[in-house]
Amino acid sequence: MDGGTAQSEALKNVEKEDAAHQKRNWVRLTFDCNDRCIFCLDSHTHNGTNRTREEVKAQILDGRRKGAERLILSGGEPTIHPDYIQFIKLGRMAGYKKIQTVTNGRLFGYKDFITKCIDAGLGEITFSIHGVNARIHDALVGTKGAFEQEIRGLQNALDDGRVIINIDVCVNRGNVKTLPDLLEKFTSMGIYEYDLLHVIPFGRAYTEGKETLFYDLEEMRPYLLKAFEYSKRPNMHIWLNRFPVPHLEGFENLIQDPYKLNDEIRGRKEEYELLIDHGVPLDCRAPHRCSHCYLEPICDELEEVRATVAESSFEVVRYDTEWDAAQGPVFGGDPASAERSKTRRKMVELLAEAEGDGSQVAAEAAASAFGITPDEMEHRKLRLPLLGVGPGSAYKKPEYPPLPEQIERAGAKALWLCSPDLDHARADAARIDELFGGTTELELELGDYAGLADALELSSTGAASLLGRRVTRVIVRTTADADAMLAIDADFEVCVELSKDVEAWLLDIAARDQAPARLALRQPTYERLTESAERDLDLPVFFSQFTHPVPVDDVPSCAIGRPARKRRELLDTSMMNLDGKLEIFRYIKRYILDRYWRKSLRCRTCVYNEDCRGMHISYIRAHGFALMQPVEGTESAAE
Repeated sequence: MDGGTAQSEALKNVEKEDAAHQKRNWVRLTFDCNDRCIFCLDSHTHNGTNRTREEVKAQILDGRRKGAERLILSGGEPTIHPDYIQFIKLGRMAGYKKIQTVTNGRLFGYKDFITKCIDAGLGEITFSIHGVNARIHDALVGTKGAFEQEIRGLQNALDDGRVIINIDVCVNRGNVKTLPDLLEKFTSMGIYEYDLLHVIPFGRAYTEGKETLFYDLEEMRPYLLKAFEYSKRPNMHIWLNRFPVPHLEGFENLIQDPYKLNDEIRGRKEEYELLIDHGVPLDCRAPHRCSHCYLEPICDELEEVRATVAESSFEVVRYDTEWDAAQGPVFGGDPASAERSKTRRKMVELLAEAEGDGSQVAAEAAASAFGITPDEMEHRKLRLPLLGVGPGSAYKKPEYPPLPEQIERAGAKALWLCSPDLDHARADAARIDELFGGTTELELELGDYAGLADALELSSTGAASLLGRRVTRVIVRTTADADAMLAIDADFEVCVELSKDVEAWLLDIAARDQAPARLALRQPTYERLTESAERDLDLPVFFSQFTHPVPVDDVPSCAIGRPARKRRELLDTSMMNLDGKLEIFRYIKRYILDRYWRKSLRCRTCVYNEDCRGMHISYIRAHGFALMQPVEGTESAAE
């Protein structure tokens, strides 16, 4: 890639990232649609109704008050709502920077209607087009003539010239082989932005299409790669949504921006809250189904975090003094999710009541509501564990003891304290003692270490104390802080975060006979691809020069050339409120920063595979999977 092309790609990444990080308010208008897509993930919500004007108005205004900049009107099919144009006008008056709609576009085939919508303030239209021709598209959307009508609407939008136009495609077995042809067809019409959505097992896509829609990603890779190549064209933007990350090697910069996971959670927040608050499992959790779902790792990790809390199985507790105050207001959400969780909660209550009084009729009625057939229940005998509720269930309402009690049960001694500087840490000392009084060791992660050397209480044995705890580790980002901390005559570890800012300093150490005895290294994570691209080292190259056997955290063993330090079990209180209760939006923010790690498909043969997390998603998006080179058994034995 020459300099001009690389600069163009970098600029494109910045533009896409800024767009992805814009606060969005998705507002559902309808529980109905004038198509019947076989892949529809929303079909289980369709009951032929529209949301009331008052409900929609309240959600539009609430999102704007809480900082949303982009209003997205969706459905079902949003354009069939009788007040559709009025909602566009309301969004403009509320001050949204952009008003977008996601639509099948059939009603935009009426020129007068689309003109009124654009006049009212509609600024971006995402047309859902799923086939290169009428035969494929109409078969997938279940409506004869839909393709012709949608193309007419698309042409009307192009002719108007005032609106941003893009196309989303649900990629499935029925269209994946013709995906490159679809991109070529509509690019020639003047469309240069596409959202390719991997089919996921929700709604009709699972109930009717699980045998026909899902495809082998490795088998279809040639067609996908040919389609992804379009992203390299000038002025072309390809977005990938819900594609499994390991299958995107070679096009890592197209991996869905992790920030958009906030929208995924927002769309099902009531159901996740029901799980966290009451222990009622998501109705979609099943091995075969989850194996097709992009969200499976998020749900799996959430179960591990819930188990960590329930079993008090952690060694270290992490606390950020500024995190709680930085949490913004929650807005948006899907009323369909709210209704599903409400119904599911009622069924749980009904089942519990049925178990209490032995009513087989009530139990079967509730089980039916959960989609469990009579054949799955023993005749005249309740099998409530099947549903995950009741006394015999593996799913019970979770308990969230106060943080001091959780720490005591775990026997955790180490507090990992994150704070901007020493003054902020000291200002929070009372709360630290209240919540984490049972800890005796302190690991510091400060943005600025000014004043720490004078604040430490040093003993003749080399122990250093602060805030009533023995300091065992400090995490630093600059060479000045590293030098200052190593100069203190104490026994705590000085863990330096790897970045271009400290590269020369570390390579100077690499040239010495030995490294400082207290030195350790750690790979940091970033929320954005652009941050990672700007700051990260080329890890394999760096570790080919830095061979001192210092402890290394969060770098794959294959890149280091030896085993990395084992990750400790951690209770991250940033996933909780200060009462010790998990909260779904705090969880997903910390998941993105600390739990969103992936491996290459090639890693399956590596001797370190079982214990390795791979690399953080932002590193992969910025630099690719290339650093992950599987270590075979003979190589490991030779080390």
